[in-house]
Amino acid sequence: MTAWLILDVDLTFNDKLKPITSGYRGDLQASDSDIYYGMHFVSAPSTISPGDHLKMQMVLRAYPMDPCVSFQVGKRVLLKEGPLTRAEGVITGRREHESPANTLSELSRDLPIKL
Repeated sequence: MTAWLILDVDLTFNDKLKPITSGYRGDLQASDSDIYYGMHFVSAPSTISPGDHLKMQMVLRAYPMDPCVSFQVGKRVLLKEGPLTRAEGVITGRREHESPANTLSELSRDLPIKL
């Protein structure tokens, strides 16, 4: 079994940047931190357009080696792409999910969507 940290996030995407896809690999930053954590969407529409306001689920690549304690419910977060802020929002849920999934596509099929 693999431990995954699932974050439910409510994000508003920058209306000045180009669209991205659900396969986007960016970095998540807690608003009071300088540290960036690599992230992957596990529930997202196939295309995310500038200005979209979406509730999504994501995982952080550093978990479980890093407990990612900066990312707690209610925390304001920034989805970063280098110096650009791709989206801003808040964490609405945080939970550990044990799964036989070893890949993101397997996890997406295994994960019950709870937003």
